[in-house]
Amino acid sequence: MVSEKQPRVLVISVGSWSSKVGSTWPSLLKCYDSENVANICIRDEYPDSDVASRYFSISENRVLKSIFNRNIKTGREIEMQECPEKNQDLAAHNERYSKMRKNRRYSLLLARELAWKLGKWKSAELDSFIDSFNPDVILYSMTVYIHHTRLVEYAIKRTGAKAVAYIWDDTFTYKQSNKIGYKIYRFFQRKSLKRVAKLTNKFFAISDLTKKEADEFFGIDSIILTKPLYRVPEVDYSNFEMPIKAVYAGNLFIGRDKSLARIIKAAERINNDGIKIKFDIYTSTELSDTIKEQLTCDCCEIHAAVPQEEVFEIQRHSDLMLFVEDIDGPDARIARLSFSTKITDYLSSGKCIFAVGYKETAPMQYFINNDVAVIATDDKEIEEKLSMLVNNPDLLVKYAENARDVGIRNHNEEKIISTFDNCIKSVI
Repeated sequence: MVSEKQPRVLVISVGSWSSKVGSTWPSLLKCYDSENVANICIRDEYPDSDVASRYFSISENRVLKSIFNRNIKTGREIEMQECPEKNQDLAAHNERYSKMRKNRRYSLLLARELAWKLGKWKSAELDSFIDSFNPDVILYSMTVYIHHTRLVEYAIKRTGAKAVAYIWDDTFTYKQSNKIGYKIYRFFQRKSLKRVAKLTNKFFAISDLTKKEADEFFGIDSIILTKPLYRVPEVDYSNFEMPIKAVYAGNLFIGRDKSLARIIKAAERINNDGIKIKFDIYTSTELSDTIKEQLTCDCCEIHAAVPQEEVFEIQRHSDLMLFVEDIDGPDARIARLSFSTKITDYLSSGKCIFAVGYKETAPMQYFINNDVAVIATDDKEIEEKLSMLVNNPDLLVKYAENARDVGIRNHNEEKIISTFDNCIKSVI
């Protein structure tokens, strides 16, 4: 699957590699010897993946404090078994991000970037970690975070390592929003990405549309690469009985919570004379009182987030996988070039997919073009399509089989990891 002589790979990510988040990098690197993989993240989080042997975390909370106290240590190497029940930096980080997500003002995003610019994230500890690992290749994703891009640029220049970027979202066009704040923030963000792109040797793109726009903007020839299936899907509805059991596991930011509320509202009407479809939602997102009220009903139950392996097991015992994005709100175009890791996870599940979102995004177009999901793009369609499944449960099997076949054809693990490994080999 991978080359005999493996390079030393340093991945620079935003969040840590957690079992509660379906991260793409660990799935691509799991066939590498963990001694050859290290990770730097820029959030106050703790990893629990054994794909890498070494982890380093830069604490945003401490970077902010370092503006006034230059002696504070902002980063350190973390052992996986370290996971304190109480962590003040992590608590402050979570509270800050919860507020920013509820009130996404671009002035605050620019203020955060200024804080990282003024703070002391470059440290002896960071240099020691980078130098001692001595990577051959640095992997990173082209994110919306300028401070993340600046860290990548620093690591590439310090090590002289080759670099491979992954473009899995629209982080470089002005097409997501017409807000002035967004355009100002995106102006500086695009400049930072163009700068680091000049230091990068190869690029992956998550979808055909992403490749088309990224190649044009950066002047590159990217390689299309998606997250592989986590297992060969098996369609099994032999124990199916009503009501239909639908499940969603993941965050409910950027309008997903509102789309979910619209689904539940439609389901309540369908269930008016008895429960025909019910929903289990697993999320760590702090929901607003309004959304909580809209989701509170006999057919919907909210659960705390659970590890990814447990999510997979829950999916295997469910009938319908929910894929939700903003339909027509201010965040409807956020996913226009993305290809959620959920898609391949859902294709691996052997279950029917119910996808709700804005039609002109890459995920929805993928579902439509490959006929692998029941699609709804407005309130009328949500109720019509849910009613269709309730009245014709055999359609669950039909769409599950479609998803299985497309998953095997487009997301074969051996083929994807071979493409990934050959690219890494080619740059060194």
